[in-house]
Parts: sequence; C-alpha cells; structure tokens
Amino acid sequence: MKLNQLVGMRTFKTGIAVAITLIICEWVMATNPFFAAISAIFAMESTVEGTLKVVRDRLFGTILGAAIAIGFTMILPQTSITIGLGVILVITICNAFKLQGTIKIASIVFLAIALGAHDGNQLNYALYRTIDTLIGLMVSTLINLFVFPKGITMK
Repeated sequence: MKLNQLVGMRTFKTGIAVAITLIICEWVMATNPFFAAISAIFAMESTVEGTLKVVRDRLFGTILGAAIAIGFTMILPQTSITIGLGVILVITICNAFKLQGTIKIASIVFLAIALGAHDGNQLNYALYRTIDTLIGLMVSTLINLFVFPKGITMK
C-alpha cells in the first residue's frame, strides 16, 4: 500500500490544524490546549461545508452547555443527581430548539464545567473552555478553506 493511500488530504490537514492550534495555544498561554486540539480534530471534515456544519454545532453546543453549567453549578450543589438533571435539561433545550447536532457536545461541555470547576470559578472555567474550543474550530476552518479545499460551492 502506498503512503498517499494511507495519508489522505484530510489526515494531512488534521495534523496541520492540530499543530497550528497547539502553537497558538502556546502563544496565547491557553489554560488547556487539549480542548483546543480536540476541537481542531472534530472540526476537520472532508469538505468545507462539512467543517462549517461541525463548527456551527460545536459552537452552539459549547456555548449552550457552558451557560447551563454556569447557572446550574451556581444554584445547585454538584451531586450525581443534579448533574444528571443538568444533562437532561441540556438535551431537552437542544431538542426544543431542534439542535440535535449539538446534544453530545453541549452535554460534554456541561459535564466538563460541572465536574471540572470548583469553588466559584465556574465562569472563568467556562470562558477558558469556550476560548480553547474556538481556537481549534477557527484553525480547522481556515485550514480546510485554504489548504486544498474540497467541496466549496458558491451560492
């Protein structure tokens, strides 16, 4: 099997996106580049349109999950029951607004903040997670737009 059959363009672009994302995270001293790198990986699709859809879903999901987590953790104690109820609320809101593509990421962000933030730092933690995610999403979008773009249709 030839190397070009093993390493396709999407694989190459994903690696570039992760590397650039991590360089930017170092430059801006991101608190947790892990979340940015994950976003870069998840956002890279084989077409620009696919990337834009993933970016939209991840952005909405991240903001929704973070907002609900902030409110929930400031009002209720963080117990297994309240966190489970929070996930139910996240999914219900996503369904109500017909945002099924955001359910998983919104739930994951909710959990990351509800389980990761302590002692009243929920707002800062949510803000940093959102910024980290945005870095990865923006880099993947730009890489997919300008490095061997596939599937661009102008309407």
